[in-house]
Amino acid sequence: MERCQWCGKDSSGYGMVVLTIKEGEPSQLICEDCYNGYTADMLGVEDYKDFENEATFKDCDGIDHCFQVGKKIHPTGICWKAVEFTGVDKIGYSFEVHQDFEEDSNDALRRLYKKIRKGLSQKFIKREVFQGHELISFKDNLVEGRIEWDDRYDDRTPKFIIDGQEYSLEEIGRMMMSCEGWNFKLEIIEPTE
Repeated sequence: MERCQWCGKDSSGYGMVVLTIKEGEPSQLICEDCYNGYTADMLGVEDYKDFENEATFKDCDGIDHCFQVGKKIHPTGICWKAVEFTGVDKIGYSFEVHQDFEEDSNDALRRLYKKIRKGLSQKFIKREVFQGHELISFKDNLVEGRIEWDDRYDDRTPKFIIDGQEYSLEEIGRMMMSCEGWNFKLEIIEPTE
């Protein structure tokens, strides 16, 4: 368990920030709340705690997804993030938007909610049963998701979060083999885009 070195709160490792205030001093591990308070004071940001921190949306199959909404104040602006926790240390869907300091927070939240609705409005993985076997493939030969580190391995093996579900590198490879011999295009984009 990781505890904030400022307030003592246990965050279970999620949302912790490593902060170095002065060069040559040791870094400190603090929670996002303490980090936001420190950064808000430094930058003169007011009312940084005034927002609903939970929101629920339905996906295209009518299934509810509950998101924890948070924001992190950076010297370049505010990062709003909505994260769906699907279990201990398991994250399903995750969405982010960037807010400039001049922008109203309500507008940034509306953009975040619009992004969530759009992300939940489609599925990229197709599951079919053929001769008693489940076949999993990319729907319409297009897939969007998130790259994460698969902590089941000691090396830097990735896992992929697609449609709010985890897939190993091997599972993604098997899905791609249904298109063996075809060409592909890979595009990596920053989380707030």
